[in-house]
Amino acid sequence: MAYARIFKHPLLPLCLLILIDHMGFAIIYPILVPVFMDSQGAILGIGSPENLRSFWYGITLSIFPITTFFGATLLGGLSDQLGRKKILMICLIGACIGYTLSGLAVDLQNVSLLIFSRAIAGLAAGSMPIAQAAVIDLSDEHNKASNLGFVIFFASFGFLLGPLIGGFFANNNIIVWFHYSTPFYFSALLTLLNLSLLTFFKETFVPKQYIPLSLSHSINFLIAPFRIKSIQFLAGVFLFMQLGWSFYFQFISIYLLKKYHFSSQDLSLFMTLIGIGFAIGSCWVVRIVTKYLVDNISATIALGLATLCIFLTIYDIHNSIVWAAAFILGITMSTAYSILIKLFSGIVAEQEQGWIMGVSEAIIAVAWAITPLLSSYLEKFGVTTPLTAGMSLLLISTIMLKYWKPFMLKFRLPKQRNS
Repeated sequence: MAYARIFKHPLLPLCLLILIDHMGFAIIYPILVPVFMDSQGAILGIGSPENLRSFWYGITLSIFPITTFFGATLLGGLSDQLGRKKILMICLIGACIGYTLSGLAVDLQNVSLLIFSRAIAGLAAGSMPIAQAAVIDLSDEHNKASNLGFVIFFASFGFLLGPLIGGFFANNNIIVWFHYSTPFYFSALLTLLNLSLLTFFKETFVPKQYIPLSLSHSINFLIAPFRIKSIQFLAGVFLFMQLGWSFYFQFISIYLLKKYHFSSQDLSLFMTLIGIGFAIGSCWVVRIVTKYLVDNISATIALGLATLCIFLTIYDIHNSIVWAAAFILGITMSTAYSILIKLFSGIVAEQEQGWIMGVSEAIIAVAWAITPLLSSYLEKFGVTTPLTAGMSLLLISTIMLKYWKPFMLKFRLPKQRNS
């Protein structure tokens, strides 16, 4: 009976959904670099020029967040009006199809199919803001913060498991039939499991009205928060933070491959270390620092330390410093992310939680879509140039939080009046 209650807990399918979303996002990083950069062939064939490999690598990385942007903006807002469960189930079906097609694309060495499959998986990843909104629906003022922390823990755990699964199931030294495609098939099976668990999930939001889907809705959805004075500053800080983090996370594998000749297993362990740091930051560090410091100061310190970590990575004295910096960077970025998401949630009404979570996810998607394409270009000026760009953007977000404190106070005033 105890096990049955656990599986029927309303947060379980939502947290597993978030776990699989982030795992699917992270699983590709230790796989994609050798798939595209292997001079002996892999997906592009033997003898393909390096600039061509870098181009298709950037396209494959960027297509996922591009479609996530449209998924987050359209589906996040729709969930406020059509209900959470129906949209979540559609997202899970799409994710299963996307993972399966990705595995087939790697097996068939078909770049076009791989890009198409990542587009489908990215669209389905728009479930993240819906799941966050559903968690908020199930929370009250007493457990809202802890439940959001629980969500971020599962997101962090997904970042941790993704690279591990990618490196493990792609290693044919462990089992002979393991291949670069195996992690994608494994993710598809997990998605089916999550779909079955979602049947226990009871709708958390009563639909208000129906709205049509349109591309212009997605664009307006992103622009809208930058036009609202109470949101535009926080959206700007969040955008610069995500641009900086994305430059690091999406390029660090190539940096390590070219400078230290990391294998796919090395990259898997490195990404896992970042995931461990991310989990520690979201589960423990953010609670400790926000207990003693106000939110904007905590986020400022976290972003400042993250900037320093990238600086140490660029100007590393020893290989071990790069590993230590990655671990600390995971802690600081998850801390800053948790605080900013909390602030986003606190500046809108309850009936707009799906919308504001969709806004945050859309900003992330745009940032992570732009940086892979820019990194391919910036790399021509030196292997550390994309990392330098990421460090600079994180520094900008740090300065904004440091010297624009009055804007942060405005965010907090409405909540104090309501209380």
